[in-house]
Amino acid sequence: MRTAPTVFALALAALVAGPAAHAAIAPPGTATLEALLACKAGSNFSAAEAIDALQAAGLAKKPGGTFEPESSPVALFGGTISSADVNVAAGEKSIFVYLNGVDSQRLAKSWSVTTVNEHANTEAPSYVKAIDKRHTLHVIAGDDYEGYSAAVKCQITP
Repeated sequence: MRTAPTVFALALAALVAGPAAHAAIAPPGTATLEALLACKAGSNFSAAEAIDALQAAGLAKKPGGTFEPESSPVALFGGTISSADVNVAAGEKSIFVYLNGVDSQRLAKSWSVTTVNEHANTEAPSYVKAIDKRHTLHVIAGDDYEGYSAAVKCQITP
């Protein structure tokens, strides 16, 4: 009867190690980043707040102003972040995250972003949703050449 406890211990070890071995673990700081990317009506952010959210999620600023995972993959929306960027200028602000391992159509559907963006220059459909007069949520189809499977952008205009 020794086999039952051994099998149980092996199964328990596989359950505990399984998720960590097969997917990136989302750092606690991703909640703020997710909230910014949700692009809710009335939401706002400064460049400093967006940068803080990216860094809290485990991304480091690289030369050229982009943000990339610092030491290990950063999980977000069922995939991992490839890179991100923030743009805060007169007339517009946006936070943009490029993802790997995410199906853009499934992500768009989960957020009820169903309008095809006719202006997107992507092979697969990209989607856009006007949240309100100032907020627009974009779910963009990936580009294998550029090295991402989907991208999410929250755009706020004055």
